[in-house]
Amino acid sequence: MKNLVVCFSKTFFLVLFFSSIFSLAFAQSQETKDCNGYFAYKAGTKMELTMYDKKDKVSTVLKYQVEKNTPTANGIDVFFLNQTYDKNGKLIVKGDFDMQCKNGQIYADVRNIASDMTPAADAEVSITGDKLTYPHNLTAGQKLDDVECEMKQTLSSGMTIFTVKMNITNRKVEGFETITTPAGTFDCVKISYDYDTKMSFMKKQGRSVEYLAKGVGLVKVESFDKKGKKESSQLLTKLER
Repeated sequence: MKNLVVCFSKTFFLVLFFSSIFSLAFAQSQETKDCNGYFAYKAGTKMELTMYDKKDKVSTVLKYQVEKNTPTANGIDVFFLNQTYDKNGKLIVKGDFDMQCKNGQIYADVRNIASDMTPAADAEVSITGDKLTYPHNLTAGQKLDDVECEMKQTLSSGMTIFTVKMNITNRKVEGFETITTPAGTFDCVKISYDYDTKMSFMKKQGRSVEYLAKGVGLVKVESFDKKGKKESSQLLTKLER
């Protein structure tokens, strides 16, 4: 008898061997094991991140939705839809991206950090290089992998608008904190890192601190310039799951 695969919108996937309820329970436990990390992974989850400038005024609003999940040999691929709005609520751009949960780690695009680089309306953003890695189990003082990547924004005509090279170094787990936002109260891991970006003749260096909750992702982010002055921040303002 062939295996029967049934997909549901609110779960990753359920593999039913001979329609056995015991196999169903096994599939659910594997789902949790494969993606029990610091990002949203359940289909249908919706998030809103509001970005603020250095004066704590709203600059942009980012909306994410977990569209679907696809099983792989080593875990699960998670596909997101995203929309960016300006401070007046006008849609600027929309797109999609993916994330992988495999072998006890999450692999995410650096766009999760560089989200203040708003794309043009008729542009495609491509990222090459390293991915950010987040082990499911983190401990205070733990050092995480550095990242070196390139972000390119290209119009549908094929013309490149700009290319940004980014290095993220000194990633470290500072500890764990409880963070309260308009979306709720979350137990978070606190991770700090240094960054430097280069675009044409412009260079920028600074430091960021991010707070992530399991099954949710980014709850709060604060970015500082190289002198330690706050430049921007992000806050999770809505969550539906």
